[in-house]
Amino acid sequence: MIFTILRLLTHSELGMFHEYRRSGREGSKQRAINFDWDVVDRVFPSAKDSDIIEITCRCLEDAATVVVKNQWLKKQEKNWRLEGHCPRSSYYAFVEPGVLFAMVVDSSTTPASASWVVVPGNHPARTAIINHGESARLGKSAMIALYDEEGDYCRSILADHYPHLFEKVDNVTSNPTPNHSGEVAPDPLGLFKILARAGHSLPSAVADLVDNSLSHKANAIEITFPNPNEGGRWMCIRDDGEGMTPEGLRDAMKIGHQRDYDDADLGKYGYGLKGAAWSQADRLTVVSKFAGSAQSLLTWDKDHLAKTRRWELLTDPVDPKHAAAVQLGTSGTAVLLTQMRPPLEATKVKGVEPYAQEIAAIRDHLELVFHRFLEGKVPGRQKVTIRLNGTPLRPNNPMGHPLTKVFEERRIELPGNQDPSKRAVIAVRAYVTPNEAEFNDYHKNQPPEEVRVERDRLTLNGRWNDSQGFYFYRLHRLIKWGGWEDLFAKDEHTKLLRVAADFDRLADDQLQVDISKQLIRLPFAVTEHLKEILKTPRSEARNRYDRKVTTGGSGASTGGRSTTGGTSTGGATTTWTGGGGAGGGGAGGGGRTGRTKGGTGAGATPGPKKDKSPLRLVEGGTTPWERKNTFAGEQVEITHRIPQLVTLVRTIDKDNDAKTALSEFLRVLEQAGVVPLLAGRPDAE
Repeated sequence: MIFTILRLLTHSELGMFHEYRRSGREGSKQRAINFDWDVVDRVFPSAKDSDIIEITCRCLEDAATVVVKNQWLKKQEKNWRLEGHCPRSSYYAFVEPGVLFAMVVDSSTTPASASWVVVPGNHPARTAIINHGESARLGKSAMIALYDEEGDYCRSILADHYPHLFEKVDNVTSNPTPNHSGEVAPDPLGLFKILARAGHSLPSAVADLVDNSLSHKANAIEITFPNPNEGGRWMCIRDDGEGMTPEGLRDAMKIGHQRDYDDADLGKYGYGLKGAAWSQADRLTVVSKFAGSAQSLLTWDKDHLAKTRRWELLTDPVDPKHAAAVQLGTSGTAVLLTQMRPPLEATKVKGVEPYAQEIAAIRDHLELVFHRFLEGKVPGRQKVTIRLNGTPLRPNNPMGHPLTKVFEERRIELPGNQDPSKRAVIAVRAYVTPNEAEFNDYHKNQPPEEVRVERDRLTLNGRWNDSQGFYFYRLHRLIKWGGWEDLFAKDEHTKLLRVAADFDRLADDQLQVDISKQLIRLPFAVTEHLKEILKTPRSEARNRYDRKVTTGGSGASTGGRSTTGGTSTGGATTTWTGGGGAGGGGAGGGGRTGRTKGGTGAGATPGPKKDKSPLRLVEGGTTPWERKNTFAGEQVEITHRIPQLVTLVRTIDKDNDAKTALSEFLRVLEQAGVVPLLAGRPDAE
């Protein structure tokens, strides 16, 4: 596994070079170069198992002399440091803040092997690398790690200027030999690279592979994705579908293979299997068995494509360590991904193992996009079971909360085909989810952890405001969700509204469904219909956002009004709440607070306007709180991950001095690194 690591060195790191110290410019006693935790997690996935990572390094003693030194990465409290060698040569007199540290490391060996160089600020190699797109993420991160071909350009520049340290990148693009008809076949390696960059994340790639299982009538799907620290990074998706004959498997492995799709087939371009697999791995093996026929196996291997420049499938047996994962019954298919590439994006929550976050992301994505299959609500087929590392997935219906109000379905016929039997239709149904107060009231008797899970599921593990909009279902599979496709602006007061738009294969062309089946475009004629259809639901969403919650009644809930039993006497107590705010008006961003005792609570008077609070309650987030700079000044957004913290914020709601003191206390915890620890705990309460 070859990585290209880039970092712009800071003043505190340059004490590693004796010449920098001798010149009197040193500002600290540090004798090492910092390595960010996310880079180490990506390059050395087993880093969590050790405090030391050994590396045999080649570097420059002077402009022409290469030395080999045994160095190591040592784990610190907040990052790692490259230690073990402090160059004494006067050659490094040029080092100053902003010089480029570049390392090419092979992390597949033990110890790892690497070459590193420090490039002066005015050097053409630094200019070329910094001005190229491969290093663009240095604008957001202090250090980046580019895997394999992600760093081809940077490595070629380093090889041009430091040939005694870095090998030239082999980018052979030999011209294919034309066949007798004069046609020119595409270069296998080049096409592999193109298809591998078609925009898939790991969760969306897995979903595309699940599509293939469902298209072959699978009812049980097993996804195996072990911890990469235990045997490397690989994955298998196995199903009990009808499988494929040897001839059918060969066709399925063909790029862009065109076949007759039946009405319920989730496939489209003959691309999904290969594109999804290649977006994550350099080696794809498919094992399949059709009832009554022999089991067959075929493999696409990037290294073989690069070596032969031929579209040649391999039939090598599966490695014994993967044999159990691909074991089939009387029929079915197993898709095995090996030589998987590391995640492109850094993990979102510091202190939480990247693998755990990947598992959670895959689970959340599949539970949402396939919720109708998991619920058994797809016409013509039985309930589907999907297991991830042996654990069954639980369907997450974004319109499934018991308090959700459902509107009548409306159908829009798409213009185009004159044959009525082939005319495409979009079925549209609006839903208004419960507001914050109704949600809290409905779940008030559940344990805090269960409430948090239900909130995360309702908000799709994000912010409630981001989950409003259209939910496009192609053949009952959710392909895109959130946002209004430029029909309306995203509005806090309509954030409870979700609109399911169902269509089948007949609508693909008119909706311009893309090759990854994740993007669509709505024709103008459709948008005009939608604006008319959604007038009433949008109005209801606004009303429900500000709807009252009345206590003291029978405990029933009707049309968004939640009434629960209580101990108050002499009539009901009515609380005005802004549906988007967890704490009513002050914390909710647009709600009103006020109380009226006696009678039915009609005519409640809004409370006095409050000063800007340093704290704000929000619905979703990956950490218990997050500090942000807004136009109104610094503000701390409190999520529901620690219910006791939410209760404290509500308790001191009218005391801004107390809230300011709490904000400063949270700052102390941030500086002590407490937030990442809490973010990684499922039982943070």
